[in-house]
Amino acid sequence: MQKTEATPLKKGINLVGYARAEFGLGESCRLAAKSIQSTNIPFGIINYSLPHVKSLDFSWKHKEITAPIHDVNIFHINPDVFPTAHKQLGHQFFNGRYNIGYWHWELPELPREWYTSFKLVDEVWVPSSFVLESVSKKTNLPVTRIPHCIQVECPEGISREYFNLPTDRFLFLSMYDPRSIQQRKNPVASIQAFQKAFSKDDSSVGLVLKINNSNYNLAEVNQIQHLIRDNRNIYLINQSLNRGEVNALIQSVDCVVSLHRSEGFGLVLAEAMYLGKPVIGTNWSGNTDFMNADNSYPVNYTLVPIKRNYGPYKHYQIWAEPDIEHAVYLMRQLIFNQTQCNLIARKGQETIMTYFSPNLIGNMIEKRLTELKFI
Repeated sequence: MQKTEATPLKKGINLVGYARAEFGLGESCRLAAKSIQSTNIPFGIINYSLPHVKSLDFSWKHKEITAPIHDVNIFHINPDVFPTAHKQLGHQFFNGRYNIGYWHWELPELPREWYTSFKLVDEVWVPSSFVLESVSKKTNLPVTRIPHCIQVECPEGISREYFNLPTDRFLFLSMYDPRSIQQRKNPVASIQAFQKAFSKDDSSVGLVLKINNSNYNLAEVNQIQHLIRDNRNIYLINQSLNRGEVNALIQSVDCVVSLHRSEGFGLVLAEAMYLGKPVIGTNWSGNTDFMNADNSYPVNYTLVPIKRNYGPYKHYQIWAEPDIEHAVYLMRQLIFNQTQCNLIARKGQETIMTYFSPNLIGNMIEKRLTELKFI
């Protein structure tokens, strides 16, 4: 009997990840699709679903495929669950292909339990210089920085009134998802800075708090509500919003604040800068790839040990403690020096549009795959 030869793989990319999921790693996969689409590289998306995760973003459904047909796999699946994904997808999914893990992490040291995932890929891509340093020192695999592209599309007709927000004051916005660990995202610091900067009855300013997936940890939401109970100028939004509504919310405010203790990239800050908003953010970790004193308002910090384990963030590591008083000063600067504020915001917008466009990031992907001789 004549032996049948296997069908040769097509040149191109199988993009594998939470393509429909409405959380950070899902958005990471969708942004990668946007960058790849700007090139001439053929690609298809394999949606890897998670139980108990809202997965109603069908913006890339038209590019979904049911099986890998290309010779390069790019996985937007983090190392903590990668062995499980490898088992579920099966060896045939990986065999004969070049396998790239696009991985996120938010601290200087990669968790030891993640090391086994290095054996399952040929190369690692990361979104920032911060993650590059963290990953590179733990593996001999090639590690390449391929940032997220930033291009924010806002639906028409959604303004402050849509969110029941006042139209007559300067609004700061702070956002977080309890699944990303409150202690890392640190929304309490944004509240404290605002409360120190402005009186509780000051009707010229306001702070908007957007909590994504608030049902994930109701105790945290109750803590936030208790902290802001006396403030008439702090507004809590904890209902579910789709991607377009979130973009419109960012567009509707005057400034975005993130007093995080660590970020792998800092997507919300970059998106706000794209929309021409001034941003205030801790001057440490992933967001320093695009934030500096000329184009934004970086907040001073002190590196401190993590006091105890918070999810994957263990007590033996360090992260940043933002300087609340410096954040207070910057918040007031934005209010009282609008000319400088507008100039800085324009520079921020220019930075993101120039260095984080889909075309530029797509070119980086194309260049790397050309070096590897896959295109």
